[in-house]
Amino acid sequence: MKKLILLICLYSLVLITGAKPKPVKFGNGIKFTATTLAQSIRMAKEQKKLIFIDIYATWCAPCAMLKLRTFSSKKAGDFFNENFVNLSLNGEEGEGLQLVRAYKLTAYPTMIILDNTGRPIIVTMGYLDANTLIKFG
Repeated sequence: MKKLILLICLYSLVLITGAKPKPVKFGNGIKFTATTLAQSIRMAKEQKKLIFIDIYATWCAPCAMLKLRTFSSKKAGDFFNENFVNLSLNGEEGEGLQLVRAYKLTAYPTMIILDNTGRPIIVTMGYLDANTLIKFG
């Protein structure tokens, strides 16, 4: 509960000051290695994997909880790092915003699994715990 309150306070401060939060390190969890969709597709073809995309907003509390609790899970990390090229994009800028518009996304967080050509297979929105995320994968 203390972590949740601290996280809410931190994100409130970010919203008030306009500061950009530093990327979250996920320890033994999911490693987001790709930096662009094109790089993800290239890597997925080379590694014969699917692509997992997390689309988030910096102000989104469920997005922060997903990063804090789900993406940091060793169980989720083992599964997604083995089977996917992982990409995390801010849905309000750059390529993330382009994907939000192209797929007509309406909520954060949104997670998409693509095949290794970049074609969407399945989409889910909202917070998921590690076990549910693995089932989604």
